[in-house]
Amino acid sequence: MITSKSKKSKNFLDLIAQELWEISNPVVTQANEEAVKLLEKQLFTNNKQIKFNKNSKVFLPSKKYYQDLVTSRNKNLVTQKQQNLLEKTVVAFFGLSVGSHAATTWMILSRADSIKISDPDIISPTNLNRLRFAWDTIGRLKVDVVKQQLEGINPYCNVYKFKGSGSEVINKIILDKPKPDIIVDSMDDLKSKVLVRLLARENKIPVLMATDVGDNVFLDIERYDKNPQPMLFNGRVKNIEKIDLLHTTNIERIKLSMQIVGLEHNSNEMLDSLLLIGKTIRTWPQLGSTATVAGGLIATVIKKIVLGEKVESGRYYLLLDDLIVSNFNSKKKVFTRKKLLSKLSSILD
Repeated sequence: MITSKSKKSKNFLDLIAQELWEISNPVVTQANEEAVKLLEKQLFTNNKQIKFNKNSKVFLPSKKYYQDLVTSRNKNLVTQKQQNLLEKTVVAFFGLSVGSHAATTWMILSRADSIKISDPDIISPTNLNRLRFAWDTIGRLKVDVVKQQLEGINPYCNVYKFKGSGSEVINKIILDKPKPDIIVDSMDDLKSKVLVRLLARENKIPVLMATDVGDNVFLDIERYDKNPQPMLFNGRVKNIEKIDLLHTTNIERIKLSMQIVGLEHNSNEMLDSLLLIGKTIRTWPQLGSTATVAGGLIATVIKKIVLGEKVESGRYYLLLDDLIVSNFNSKKKVFTRKKLLSKLSSILD
């Protein structure tokens, strides 16, 4: 690898030059070694193109060469014109648990020029069951770690990070330039979730929320950029914006959260786990595998919205249990789920 302190690695530059030549000459099976060597020389000797990744200090080609390399395998699932649209799209990610998977996957797909990320929390050991963070990140702010990951994926991006919380920070993220084109909500705080949607509705910005539930993902799409605009949370909690969320009890907040997520389409294991929260389980259970799927789903939906595909408001379910487990809807399992649902409903009533 070539760095600012060491001699250039022939292998590192060779790889860059070789692939640049190949994507420019897709029908040629045998590389022109002289042309590749000339391109390699140009990469490193042209002063205007010599750059180094600010975090790793690794040699970085010009932005054009960089984009050509890292998006060449997208074609033509994503055309060059479409890739340019994705690159210019600004997405704001609120919450960096599931949101970290969504943000990094979006950056892999889009190589966006700008991105906004927000989370007030530090990384705790129990977060690591679902986050792609190393053990040595414990105690660091999530926004700092995700910012570093995003800059590693795309050294040319501008990462706007926000580590506070509350209305002032939310207003800044949504209203200050560069204004987001799409918002991804992965927060836990109900008041903040409501405020984000009120501002999104006022500014006609779509909101996406993917909830990882056992091995399944529940996706909420709220197209506040379209008319007629949806109700907040697609109407799952009527007039939630009128509820005084600052003065609700813990059980009231749990009930509201359950209404937003919904008990339908939960697996037997998930329903059983929900019954044990506060008894043998400390909090809502989540899996890293499902959080990863949710992140990919969010990035895909962002792409479809930006590229003008017909994506409507509503609640959508990616039910891997139903798709893959052959006896998921057996009489025995359905009967057990009904009993668990009845217990949960009685507690929440």
